[in-house]
Amino acid sequence: MDKRHNKKHNNKNKHNNKNNNTSHNNHNKNTETQTKQNTQVRLTPKERAEIKNLVNQLIKNKLLENCSNPKDEWQQYTEIQEIIKRIQQLEAPLQRKRKDANQQDRLANIETFYQWVKDNGAHYDGLAIQKFDDYDLGLVATRDIKKDDLIFSIPRQLIMSEENLQNDNVKTNFRLSNMRLAFTLMEEYLKPDSFWKPYIDLLPESYSTVLYYTVEDMSELKGSNALSTALKLCQIIVRFYVNIYSWPDSAIPIKGFKDVFHYDLIRWAVSTVMTRENLIPRSKPLPGEETPSTIAALIPFWDMANHRNGTITSFFNVETQEMESKAQEDFKQGEQVFIHYGDRSNAELMTHNGFINAQNPKDYVSIKLGLSPSDALFEKRNQLLQLLNIPKNSELKVLPSPEHISSELLGFVRVFNMNEEQLDHWIKSERATDLLHIDCALETELESKTWQYLQIRLMLLLKAFPTTLEDDEKLFEGLKKGEIKPERSYIKMMILEYRILEKRILAAALDYAKQRTKA
Repeated sequence: MDKRHNKKHNNKNKHNNKNNNTSHNNHNKNTETQTKQNTQVRLTPKERAEIKNLVNQLIKNKLLENCSNPKDEWQQYTEIQEIIKRIQQLEAPLQRKRKDANQQDRLANIETFYQWVKDNGAHYDGLAIQKFDDYDLGLVATRDIKKDDLIFSIPRQLIMSEENLQNDNVKTNFRLSNMRLAFTLMEEYLKPDSFWKPYIDLLPESYSTVLYYTVEDMSELKGSNALSTALKLCQIIVRFYVNIYSWPDSAIPIKGFKDVFHYDLIRWAVSTVMTRENLIPRSKPLPGEETPSTIAALIPFWDMANHRNGTITSFFNVETQEMESKAQEDFKQGEQVFIHYGDRSNAELMTHNGFINAQNPKDYVSIKLGLSPSDALFEKRNQLLQLLNIPKNSELKVLPSPEHISSELLGFVRVFNMNEEQLDHWIKSERATDLLHIDCALETELESKTWQYLQIRLMLLLKAFPTTLEDDEKLFEGLKKGEIKPERSYIKMMILEYRILEKRILAAALDYAKQRTKA
């Protein structure tokens, strides 16, 4: 289990460098490299036929199509998981554990990793990789480090991205850069002589992202802000699997890839990318681009750092073609060295990164609101929302104390509750953006409607949960004290704590709305 997860989206770098060493260049040129296992383990024709039939069921039953109704979305998810569970059973012979996947073997690989990054131009000072309780691997200060000290730089040739792919079919078959990166990682994992082996040998064997949730785990998210996103993500990964499974062998650059690729490999690769990816500039612009666009990338050594609240201090240096990172604070010798991944809600952290931050100052709960086209005042409401830079269909934020209601949420609800005369007034007003401020002077009736509307929406969000905040808090205390012993304890505890944090935000905002209504 790896809790460091997902890195910030800064300007970074990618892979493709004239200075790549010879073994790396030769490795990339070998598009006919055989996979690690293709001469050892193969599924029987009967097993392959059943998998093909299951894949066809996913397509025929329209289980890979988008679904907006929450009940239908959940039903779709459970049907998908039932099929995937059978596919995993059939593919079990291919799901061999890496010899170096356990904790002790991973730690034994650190020295090889150090030598590999040094040989390929990485520089780091005052840092070492170490196992930390509750964090898995992380970085430790081997000397006192001062804020803004340059602690490491990683050259382009040590950064994995889609630009390592040797087959244009793969690049064009996936719209998302992170999916192309995941495929790149799978390719490299299956190559016995991969340039990236010292890095891959340090990666966890599994993760705590939603892709590893059981149906029972996922059911614990019912009513929460994160459920729909989690279900969609699981569907996207199954679609990824189906797409690759359906490719002709000629579309894949590695000989024997289709014989050894399996769902668990995709789940692992995508989770690795989700928990570690960064956005970096391409090595050169694509045709039609003036400047290089950004792509997803994995940056060895740098992605060993765990997250703590702070500021982003890692940037790609276009002159040196290196990812550079400075210390975001002072660190004493022996302390863990943290970096800031960026501002993310706990829903985003849990879904994509496999952890939450109980002291997250940037946490929020999304609330979906939209205008109805059948509303007689639709055009005027939309016009005023445009003046406020708020889309007519929006995901708006309920915030922790003391803000509670984001300015965009407040502005939307005010516009939503206006009559035609009020809409006309504010559309013509040069001070329309005052509607975003809590102390905007409004008619008492409109202000009352606004806060009553918010009360109702917040109550509905809280009632969507099968359990109350008090229920969850009592259960959480029992788990912490060891009075209750759940299976898959880390994931169970994380989901429960996430629910508590979300409910606390909603409950506090509801109390605030009630107070504003009385004022």
